[in-house]
Amino acid sequence: MKKSLLMLVLITLWLSPVGAQTKRKVVFGVPVTPPNVVHIPPYVAKDMGFFAEYGIDVELVTFEGGTQTLRGSVAGGLDITGTSADPAIVGAARGAGTKVVGTYSHKLSQSMLVQGDIKSCKDLKGRKIGIQEIGAFSEVLSRAVMFSCGLTQKDVQYVNVSTKGRVSGLLTGQIDTAILHVDQALVAKKKKSDLNILVNLWETLPKWLYAVYIAPGNQLAENHELYVDLEAALIKANRFIYKDKAKTVEIAVKYTKQDPEVVSQTYDLLVKAGAWPVNDGLPKDMVQWTIDRQVEVGTIKATEKPSYDKLVDVSVIDAAIKKVGGRLTGDKRWD
Repeated sequence: MKKSLLMLVLITLWLSPVGAQTKRKVVFGVPVTPPNVVHIPPYVAKDMGFFAEYGIDVELVTFEGGTQTLRGSVAGGLDITGTSADPAIVGAARGAGTKVVGTYSHKLSQSMLVQGDIKSCKDLKGRKIGIQEIGAFSEVLSRAVMFSCGLTQKDVQYVNVSTKGRVSGLLTGQIDTAILHVDQALVAKKKKSDLNILVNLWETLPKWLYAVYIAPGNQLAENHELYVDLEAALIKANRFIYKDKAKTVEIAVKYTKQDPEVVSQTYDLLVKAGAWPVNDGLPKDMVQWTIDRQVEVGTIKATEKPSYDKLVDVSVIDAAIKKVGGRLTGDKRWD
């Protein structure tokens, strides 16, 4: 009897997938706390079991913004990190040692929301521009908007405000502008109807790469298959988002702590825009365009520009797409 039981255990272990026997622990840095709807893919991957499917036990660690997550990645302790593309490009340009392995939203999902008396870009002159810090996503995009009408940092007053403090800053008049995610803008306008959307950034900057996942280059070399599996799980999450609105909204409400109606409206806008990539989301022309804009707005010098291959580890992304069954086609949002 004992011998039969032992044989049964051995056969079960032999037939079980490796991931079911040993979970690989991963610390995943996610920007913004609580997250906005656009940041939801890693949470979907965790709650829907896509990470577990590949034998990965993910701990999600939240930060106040993409610049902090980049610093956390460079300093060590984070295996993979979500961040806006701008600090990732700057980091690659200056030898941070990180590589892009994917994206949770290649398209911008933000608007510049302003006080009601600001009607044009030129009206920003002399106003209080809400930013997180110099070089962070909100500052770079604010500078890009100002650049479009000939204004520079010297023409405005920067006011440092936390990511979660942008809406309250607009409501109280602490700041005159803020780069906000769609859901944040909807919430703010509900509370103060005369706030004005000056620019929808995904419309005016359609080729600006918004966000990426990065990983330390030395860890990529040592644990290549782990990162392929991580990216495969994340691609599965993105594809699930498009297939199941109800469950995605449920998960988003759970983590964003936002009004379900706002989450649902935001979901519809982001799906229509194709914000979440179902393939790699990192076409060379888009990445290069965004790198060139960093030079244009002054975050890096022309001599520092990283090449596509220096910035992106294509081998991870290509292998992950193959693992999930290949590229999806037939929709203008991701053709």
